[in-house]
Amino acid sequence: MQVIPVGPLALPVAGLLVLAGLGTAMAIDGWLHRRGRPSTEAVLWLLLLVGVVLARLAFVLRRWPEYASHPLAVLDLRDGGLSPWAGVAGVLLGALWVFWRRWPLREPLAWAVLGGVLVWSFGGLVASRLDSALHTPLPTLVLHDLDGQPRPLQLLRGKPLVVNLWASWCGPCRRELPLVAQAQGVRTQVRLVFADQGESPAEIRAFLVENRLSLDGVLIDPSSRLSQHFGVRGYPATLFFDAQGTLRSLHIGELSPATLAAQLRHIIPDTATTASHLSGVSR
Repeated sequence: MQVIPVGPLALPVAGLLVLAGLGTAMAIDGWLHRRGRPSTEAVLWLLLLVGVVLARLAFVLRRWPEYASHPLAVLDLRDGGLSPWAGVAGVLLGALWVFWRRWPLREPLAWAVLGGVLVWSFGGLVASRLDSALHTPLPTLVLHDLDGQPRPLQLLRGKPLVVNLWASWCGPCRRELPLVAQAQGVRTQVRLVFADQGESPAEIRAFLVENRLSLDGVLIDPSSRLSQHFGVRGYPATLFFDAQGTLRSLHIGELSPATLAAQLRHIIPDTATTASHLSGVSR
């Protein structure tokens, strides 16, 4: 469960868990401050920053070949590339440093950090269990290709499958398509299809010609039934199915080479051998 649909919005679970942990820590700090303990609010914000930076750094270092050609992409957190436990380690190490340097803050900071980390961990455990329970199968929908031929989605099973939900009017979709198109040629062990949401074949063909894109497996979903089925509220959205047709991961937002490689690990045992081929895609 990577996102929670709320009306027209799709809220990332990871971000909500961080906010829940921070809110808990701030609430504990406020309660203790009203009882005469020194406030640690400024320290908590600093620890959050340290945690986010280290979580990003750990993710980038682990997948540096995908970032090497475009190092500025490291600063773009929209791809969701974070290593959560590295972030928690950063928060705890930062808290230990404060314990050593500012003794009066030890007790309130310890309770605040402990409460925040426990809420974050428990929320992550619940989200993980729900995610396992909600691994839904490929729907029994029949879409059509650009020539009007019916393409039952059930026939796409038997091989790991990536379904990219996009539209030509979507800016992030337009930026992401060259990356996914290249992956289609490189990753032969996975099937990639592009399910356009809500547009006509003529609009799609004109967009592909104008942008000189050659995509295989373009499907037309004029009523956005896939978006409705999976509760998608924003584009691009990418669905990752295993060979049995079971949804293993859903990524909302623009993919980077690194996050695409990370997501593919949910459905392909070994993605390292071809990851470097995607690092040359212009972002």
